[in-house]
Amino acid sequence: MTQVDVVIVGAGAAGISACRTLQEAGLTVRILEARDRVGGRAHTTRLQELPIDLGAAWLHFAAENAFTTIAEEGGFTVIRREPNWGAEARIGARLPVLQERERTAQDWARYEGLIEAAAAAGRDVAVGNTVPDDAFRSRFDAIMTWAVGVESGSVSTVDLARYAESTHNWAVAEGLGCVVAHAAEGLPVTLRTPVTAIHWNAESARVDTPDGSLHARAVIVTVPTAVLAAGSMGFVPKLPERSLAAFAGLPLGVVNKVFMRVAEARLPFPGTTQLIGTDTTSRTGSYTVRPAGQPVIAAFFGGDLSRELEQTGELEAFARDELKRIFGADLVKGITATRATGWGGDPYAMGSYSAARPGHADQRQVLAEPVGSVLSFAGEACSREHYGTLHGAWLSGRDAAARHIAHLGKLGYVSPSRGQRKHS
Repeated sequence: MTQVDVVIVGAGAAGISACRTLQEAGLTVRILEARDRVGGRAHTTRLQELPIDLGAAWLHFAAENAFTTIAEEGGFTVIRREPNWGAEARIGARLPVLQERERTAQDWARYEGLIEAAAAAGRDVAVGNTVPDDAFRSRFDAIMTWAVGVESGSVSTVDLARYAESTHNWAVAEGLGCVVAHAAEGLPVTLRTPVTAIHWNAESARVDTPDGSLHARAVIVTVPTAVLAAGSMGFVPKLPERSLAAFAGLPLGVVNKVFMRVAEARLPFPGTTQLIGTDTTSRTGSYTVRPAGQPVIAAFFGGDLSRELEQTGELEAFARDELKRIFGADLVKGITATRATGWGGDPYAMGSYSAARPGHADQRQVLAEPVGSVLSFAGEACSREHYGTLHGAWLSGRDAAARHIAHLGKLGYVSPSRGQRKHS
């Protein structure tokens, strides 16, 4: 039976960050990953010859995001151009006039002020119950589904108010998922190895897999909260109720994408362009024409609409119909290849990113707290200000690793000189 200092469950951004931090301290580590690849909810594949990010696609908080440095040092092309998600986005094919853009910005600021006021007053309630049902509501509700993956009635005011403002949001031409995979190169990752149970006590842990067990002095679990809540991984003894409540209070919303390769002559607009399908209903898509300059249209759906379309297999059909309504049949006839995601049905994710239920914003801090000295959790759901991002996941993994390094150092397993183990 193998013995290591720390076992990490999951080779996504948090697991990669934790592993690198632990190795820098001289500890022995093993990452166990159920998938046949690293990256978790960050995965770049190809549509014909073009790279597409099925999951995470943006370097949010790019100026301080570790993956920005990893990308540039690794020779990847960081596109330092901000996405046009705000008031200047087209509505269908139409570019809003200045007065409309100003009104949209004012409406957003008004809604944001109401949410922040509720949070400041300690009212951890549904965002949807805090904002008015006026002319801006449909567009706002659509934005919520894209931003957090759930309807505004399921979003916590306190959680949303705590989210930091991401000034820079950059893409990577070769695919952000490739950058995450690059960050894992050389790490001790064992793929196709789901963890079935973790036996833990005050001093050590045993991690069971179909291929055998590992003993460790600590375990960091970076599995998404939806998977943890489903109970597919056993804990012996059972986890405390506070941990179970954190899993339940931080479910994953569902966002999905449809990528469509379009013949160059059929594409609208000469450059990268952002648009929303309509501002009259929340059941619409957000579309990027020529992301990274490629002859592609990327459709983005969130919340109930995304979940329903995924379950019925109609994501692509909805995107085609909405684009046909906006641009006409000629564009749709020019589609030569497509790819749709299915994050809600992915057994190792069961969603896209975490959204705190109303009344449960403080569960992020609970989830981030170690369960005793041996067991801890990490991932984007643990981040109060950067949840739903690779940046938040990276910081969470680093912090979890630092806590275990400090504890093992007190026990004499890490020397005061960084990077050296004292005992085996």
